[in-house]
Amino acid sequence: MEIDRRHGSGHTPTVDRNGNGRSNCHLNRSLTLFPATALVVGVVIGSGIFVSSAQMARDLKSPGLLLMVWALTGVMTLFGAFTLCELLGQIPSTGGLYRYLRDIYGEKTGFFYGWASFTIAGSGGIAALAFIFATYVSEFVWLPHLGPGLEKWALTIPYVGSIFPLADIGAKGVGILLIAFLTLLNIRGVKLGAFLQCVSTSAKVMAVLSIIAVAFLCSSGHSGSFSTRSNPSPVGFALIGAVIASMSSAFWAYDGWGSVSSVAGEVHEPEKTLPRAILLGTVSVIILYLLINVAYLYVLPMAGIGGAPDDRVASSFMTAAIGSKGAVLISVLVVLSTFDATNASILTSARIYFAMAEDGLFAPGADQVHLRFKTPHRALLYQGLGAGLLLLSGSFDLLASMYIFINWILYLLQGIGVFVLRRRNPTGLRPYQTPGYPWVPLAFVVFAAAFVILTLVNDVADFHSGKEPIIKSLMGVLFVMTGLPFYIYWKTRSKIPNSSLRD
Repeated sequence: MEIDRRHGSGHTPTVDRNGNGRSNCHLNRSLTLFPATALVVGVVIGSGIFVSSAQMARDLKSPGLLLMVWALTGVMTLFGAFTLCELLGQIPSTGGLYRYLRDIYGEKTGFFYGWASFTIAGSGGIAALAFIFATYVSEFVWLPHLGPGLEKWALTIPYVGSIFPLADIGAKGVGILLIAFLTLLNIRGVKLGAFLQCVSTSAKVMAVLSIIAVAFLCSSGHSGSFSTRSNPSPVGFALIGAVIASMSSAFWAYDGWGSVSSVAGEVHEPEKTLPRAILLGTVSVIILYLLINVAYLYVLPMAGIGGAPDDRVASSFMTAAIGSKGAVLISVLVVLSTFDATNASILTSARIYFAMAEDGLFAPGADQVHLRFKTPHRALLYQGLGAGLLLLSGSFDLLASMYIFINWILYLLQGIGVFVLRRRNPTGLRPYQTPGYPWVPLAFVVFAAAFVILTLVNDVADFHSGKEPIIKSLMGVLFVMTGLPFYIYWKTRSKIPNSSLRD
């Protein structure tokens, strides 16, 4: 392959960090508002909205509380988007939150964000989406299985539990093929990946709007479901715990609104385009999520939402609305949605590792740009390999349980970063300013801090009660800290003359 190195900031350097000459190869600023918005919507709407409401309904037991949690989570997500847009306007370079955290808090903080993305959020999210895609594909296509003995073979990890790498091997194979296909497609060019994203996201949004319309056109729907509780709602501390658990599920469905910032080096006028894309995409998702939950409640009572088989609320909803063919249509929609979200995640997350490698904090060669396709092909390949291995291991479910807690620590630092930059440079140029400053970012910071603390308290309580075998939030922190030896190694290696040129 023809390769070269280059900064993702949009400027063409003539030397690398060791003083060696570089050729004029760089990431192209070819993305405009529509593909950038499609990336936001594509990353966020995966499979969560089709299943998350089931557990939330079981915890909250009230239609009003269910809608309130979805709305409150949406508002906090929007507040977070406001703070991200201000940072992006000041640091519009490839790498997104990695760059912001590095510039605000130092190199180590940026590195641990990137490491968390590679091991949990990015690669783990891609693996989970690809597996869900394959699981729904198996409803239409027969996939091979191993014998019961092999599928039940377990690998036990101390303090973590058992994983089953040979279970569902057919679905895992399809998921790995999906990751490989989309990785290669995105290597061929960001415009090709973005074009696919625009088409698949548009189709997904139209499909979601169609099933919302079906709810209000079907004869079985009735407004009485909005006032029907499945059981008495929790009160006191039990209510706080239920709301926190439900918000965690909702945040999983909302997450990804800031991913598009990592491709800032490939967006035309990123300081203007990306804030518009993030806000437009986030508001669109909030509206869609509230509408689809209203649709669920119009057709199904709370007991029906909470009792959906395998938590497939959307499937139960469409079956009740138009019969058995409704479940088939939902399966097709989930296949489309997870395909779309996997592509968006692959496109955006790889740019984080590309930016890390530029700073000498990731695997050698990940900062290379393909001379012909102008894409960070090595970073995409490393990411594809990591996601494929996680998918094969079956450990992505465990990582997902740690994901929200870690992400909200990072979002907390993001919100504080707005105040830090304003204090450091009060008269600096800000193409975008957080509306309602300082109250909006302060509300986000307070909420993020409270969410992190209450999640930790809730996880400790679940562990002591025997509900969970581990304290998931603390395990997530320990998992991220496994990056420390890699940081030391890569940091040391980057100081060795000419080490960055070794393939």
